[in-house]
Amino acid sequence: MQIVILSAVVMFGAALRFWNLGQWSFWIDEVFTIRDAQNLSFDSFRSIPNPIPYLAVKLSILIGGNSEWGSRLIPCLVGIASTPAVFGLGRTLYNWRVGLFSSAFVACASWHLFWSQNARYPVFTFLFAVLTAWCFYLSLERDSTLLTIGALACCLCLVLSHTLSVVIVPALAVYAVICLLEKSHRKRWLNLFIFFIPFAMPVFALAFPEVRGYLFSGWGRNEWQRSPLYIVLTLVQGVSVPVAVTAFFGAISTPFNRSTRFLLCFAGVPLGLFLVASQLQNVAGYYLFWTTAGYFIFAGVACEQVWKMVEDKTSRMIGILVPCVLVVTLLSQDYLYFKIENGGRPKWREAFAAIQGKKQPTDKVVLSEPEMGKYYLPELTPVYIGALLDDKDDFEKQWEDSGRDRLWFVVDVASFNVFDGNEKVRSWIRQRGHLIKTLPAFSRAKDRTIHIYLLE
Repeated sequence: MQIVILSAVVMFGAALRFWNLGQWSFWIDEVFTIRDAQNLSFDSFRSIPNPIPYLAVKLSILIGGNSEWGSRLIPCLVGIASTPAVFGLGRTLYNWRVGLFSSAFVACASWHLFWSQNARYPVFTFLFAVLTAWCFYLSLERDSTLLTIGALACCLCLVLSHTLSVVIVPALAVYAVICLLEKSHRKRWLNLFIFFIPFAMPVFALAFPEVRGYLFSGWGRNEWQRSPLYIVLTLVQGVSVPVAVTAFFGAISTPFNRSTRFLLCFAGVPLGLFLVASQLQNVAGYYLFWTTAGYFIFAGVACEQVWKMVEDKTSRMIGILVPCVLVVTLLSQDYLYFKIENGGRPKWREAFAAIQGKKQPTDKVVLSEPEMGKYYLPELTPVYIGALLDDKDDFEKQWEDSGRDRLWFVVDVASFNVFDGNEKVRSWIRQRGHLIKTLPAFSRAKDRTIHIYLLE
């Protein structure tokens, strides 16, 4: 029965992840990843700190073709594989009901759905983090060297998917210390040395100025989107408020045993480190996406606690109410994701398609992300909006001196709101050009609309 129910959950999650997989336009980070993946070679491979997503996207393109669907194929399959992996971790930590509840939440979660439909790294970190946690916990429970090596391999894949995922290592170290305080013997020490020594050695690399310069180059004091509050809100919104609240009650209601301590370390220690680091460096909340497995499992624990509170079969209808409410909430977000939010992406492809039908050979495209123009409309010269930002009069003079060639302006509201908060640049564009098309898109309380203007 467990296998039947889990199979149904996995198939439903797979259907969601393949639905509209190729319909959504690429966004800028996907284009960067695809460009680097296509240019990946042995020489460049050695200089990339997180090569696994690039290798996966390159292979995905070879299998599925150079399109939105083909580029996202392997990330989508990795997202589907995350569902049974969470079931395995939840069942190992608690029982099969917790595993089923938590895997169902992952299958329906719109944030996990979004990253599963992305040619990017987060979904890889999610899967490898779950596998690392699963193997590491079992390795200490069974004092198994083989499982320790498996945990090490999965953790290396996690770090090679995104460097900052290395914060899982101190989380596991905290739990390892707790286990050593409970029971210490030679084989456990040996297994822990096998796991932690490979991660301890790179710390000495911080002695080299080149390494420190690479880690801290381009990073400044945190802004609002990198503040502690924003990081917390990102996680809460990502898993949904009902799941976050249920996970909180699950964490405090379950006995404080090894499973609970492990899950608190897995989800809590990286968050604590990020909240501290946000005062020194820019660390985004979505970097902790891989820790959300802990929140889904804690929500499953709360659902299981409610189930155990009721005794007769009639009252158990109440026990099933909580997980049903959570699933309905998650599915309502999926509805918004597909029907309203355009998959959480701006409509870049549609914008360039609108230009494609009216362009002339000498036209230029002015935009905030020139790489998008190079990908979707390579026949036209992309111009970075920075020239207009620096000096509007000089930009206009250069345009007149060049023969007043037609200029297309692709105004993506989300980016323009950052560097053109007073809308001076947009006012200049509206006054001199005329609006060709508007492509509305709103997701997660953010306006991702694109306006297309033509100046001729």
